[in-house]
Amino acid sequence: MIPNQFRIQLQNRFGNWFPVVPEADKNILESILTYCNIQRLRIISWLLILINLTLIFIQLAYIGKIDQPRILEIAPYIMTLRMVLLVSSVAFLFVTRLPFPDAIKRFHHFYESGYIILNLITYAILYSLIHSVGPGIASSYLMAVLVSATFLYLKWSKSILIYGFSWIVFSVMVWRFQPDWILAFSAIINGSVVTILALVMSQIIYVNRVKEFLNLQTIELQKEELAASNDLLEKLSYLDALTNIPNRRFLDEFLHREWRLAVREHGLQLSLIMVDIDQFKQLNDTFGHQNGDDILVNIATTLSRTVKRPGDLFARYGGEEFAAILPKTDLIGARRIAEQMLQAVERLDINHPFSSNGRLTISIGLACIKPNDKELPETLIEAADKALYQAKKAGGNRVCCG
Repeated sequence: MIPNQFRIQLQNRFGNWFPVVPEADKNILESILTYCNIQRLRIISWLLILINLTLIFIQLAYIGKIDQPRILEIAPYIMTLRMVLLVSSVAFLFVTRLPFPDAIKRFHHFYESGYIILNLITYAILYSLIHSVGPGIASSYLMAVLVSATFLYLKWSKSILIYGFSWIVFSVMVWRFQPDWILAFSAIINGSVVTILALVMSQIIYVNRVKEFLNLQTIELQKEELAASNDLLEKLSYLDALTNIPNRRFLDEFLHREWRLAVREHGLQLSLIMVDIDQFKQLNDTFGHQNGDDILVNIATTLSRTVKRPGDLFARYGGEEFAAILPKTDLIGARRIAEQMLQAVERLDINHPFSSNGRLTISIGLACIKPNDKELPETLIEAADKALYQAKKAGGNRVCCG
């Protein structure tokens, strides 16, 4: 078997145990998991405070009634360890008040791991002292390890560090305080089994959480791509494919929106400029559609530059016709822009053998109205269209007002 195949087999077999997180998401994931761990450890801290306060009061209340020398000997140490758990829990609650995952800093990772290790080591010493008096089936240390493994999200390296170090302290302390080597050996075996179980359980829980995160990231990425695609499609649906300016659909929606706005504002004027290229059909039929398309693009680009205000709109109306909607513009202001359109096309100096002056020209129909709720926007279009018809009928290359 060649090494490459062996590597692929290992990846297929153990890949689920060690999911790969993209570099861009590693810091985000680590912050989220640390935040979740801290919030869960805060819950545990409150429980530890309540439990240890109760046990301390019980020990203080009954210590005078105990006559076993060994218990009396270790009682101060047990009291000290419970005080350590109590103080460390209060301190942890004080330094880990985090409103949201973005508040996670580097030192919070230290608080998280340090608090877990401190608790496990304290319980290891506590259990070792209690175990020296008499063996018990259930132990505080083993329970602490299992709770930590099932309640927290710890990656493989951190699990080995925390549970491995705690197991070493546990084994040394049990062997130190338990005089009966058989009981000590039995306790170490139990601790070893629970430690291995904790490592496996911790990794399973961590992997599931990472997979959930990656799935959510994938879904969010797909949503962003879909939204971007929808935005692009919507944008394209409002653009004329040839001239790359707004199309008739967008113009109609824009006109209706500005009409409603003018009605609400009472008295605002709305102007519409309709533009048609003179004798365009003859030019298109003679020199070909490609030449005609080039002219349409050239005219669209030129005329759109004359409509400069951000609130105005210049669009392709259809065929060789264009339109400009000028909100809050009176007839004088609209005519000024229309004259600028005529001059801009003249400066292009495009050859047109069928024109009276041999140059490409345009005809412009102009209308201005004060919108009201008794009329429709089509009223403005009809007025501008009639004015355009008058300009065409008069020979073109002129502006007529409706």
